[in-house]
Amino acid sequence: MTINHRDEAEKHLATAAHHLTEEPADMRIAEVAAWIGQGHAALTRNEEHAATTADLRDAITLLRRREYATREAVSAHIAKGLASRERNRWSAARSLAQALDEAEANMDDLIDARLSDGGWDPRSAWKAVASAVPADDPWTPTPDITAEVPERVRRVLVEYLAAALLSKGDAQGVGQTIIFALKRAGADLTGDIEKQITSITLGPDPSDPPF
Repeated sequence: MTINHRDEAEKHLATAAHHLTEEPADMRIAEVAAWIGQGHAALTRNEEHAATTADLRDAITLLRRREYATREAVSAHIAKGLASRERNRWSAARSLAQALDEAEANMDDLIDARLSDGGWDPRSAWKAVASAVPADDPWTPTPDITAEVPERVRRVLVEYLAAALLSKGDAQGVGQTIIFALKRAGADLTGDIEKQITSITLGPDPSDPPF
């Protein structure tokens, strides 16, 4: 049978208070009852402390489970974003990872593990959306990064490569080699080069606006 130490403490302390008289016999009863009551009170505090400790332990365990689940879900989300070839999604994933770093909640190791498990190269995935390609899959198509080539760089490349193709000798071969290398890297400037060659040989396209 479980003893309710709080009730026992209250009962014995009440008995002690009742026998607080000038009679030696009552004083002795009061003294013993007070001791017993204090003993039950101490046991009550121990039980409450144990219950509080158990509640805290359960709460900590629950928080750890939730933290683990959250870290797993967030790291998977960021890894998928970094492995995506969508610029906005990749940028958002990288920004979220940086925000977690600033909040002292670094998840880079988990993210890298997710990327590796998915067959992606973690080092490349962090650098740029165009380089986030599987590390060990030779059949993965090269992402198209033509639109990501800065306009000034594109203009210089197109002008020089078009001139090289129209020339004779080694320059023409070098130009072709560079064009093919750019295409393999995902930057196809063929259309712009063809327009440049047409402009050089036939003059500007009359359909283009004069401004």
